[in-house]
Amino acid sequence: MEFIHVTSNNREQTLLRTKPCVIALGFFDGVHLGHQQVIKEAKRVAVEQELPFVIMSFFPHPKEVLSNGKKIIPYLMPLTDKRRIFEELGADSFYLIQFTKAFAGLSPREFVQTYLLGFGAKQVVAGFDFTYGHRGEGNMDTINRDSDGKIEGIKVNKIEWEGEKISSSLIRNLVLTGEMERIASYLGNDYQCDGRINFRKKHVEAVLHPDYLMPASGWYEVTVSLHQETTTQIAVVREGRLTLLSPQGQVFPFYAGETVRLSWKKALPKGFVHEEISRQVSLSSSLVNL
Repeated sequence: MEFIHVTSNNREQTLLRTKPCVIALGFFDGVHLGHQQVIKEAKRVAVEQELPFVIMSFFPHPKEVLSNGKKIIPYLMPLTDKRRIFEELGADSFYLIQFTKAFAGLSPREFVQTYLLGFGAKQVVAGFDFTYGHRGEGNMDTINRDSDGKIEGIKVNKIEWEGEKISSSLIRNLVLTGEMERIASYLGNDYQCDGRINFRKKHVEAVLHPDYLMPASGWYEVTVSLHQETTTQIAVVREGRLTLLSPQGQVFPFYAGETVRLSWKKALPKGFVHEEISRQVSLSSSLVNL
């Protein structure tokens, strides 16, 4: 998959390389089941039309730019994870548009003419609530008009689970409240993140990339993977720090400095925590007193 970070400096040069294509539009934080439906529909249309399949997204989050940095959006995943998933879902190209105040100020017609027609879009697929242009005045019903009839806008209906709209905001709230066992129903898999292993005197610490979201303070069951080896661990989150404990004193199978993949399964009940504390007598009091 080709990846291009489009800025004001390289946009004109990028336009020289574009070809007729089908574009999936969205911010796609977490690439949850709703996002995946948009991407799969765009892929289906691209195959049907025998056109390249392109994903177009934006960074940083529009709310951060429009609030002058006063509103910070916690991301569910870094760009590297997004790129990997897009490639797995069959994208030929991924255009990441630099979101600036100038970009936000484009009228709906200017956005469509400059960033959709300009990038070769013949069909554009997005969620039912996707908006574009100044103040979000454009939507999936206006793309055809704003493109002078040259682009077909394809709207993907709301995707729900048990009556709730699947959204990045909902998944963020589940992580921040520690309801990890519910996330797979919305995300399509457990919440996952990468962490670098550090060995301390009495425990193992995992340092996460800043664009992952740390769950609420508490004790969790996680699986920790590297290459072909996977083990079940206990994750203790306190004050933004993540400690890993091997159940019943098992030897931790990874080495300092390695980056492992953590898959968050569920929050552990208080009864289990009290029992495990009695086994982990060598832990420092700062961890015991969670």
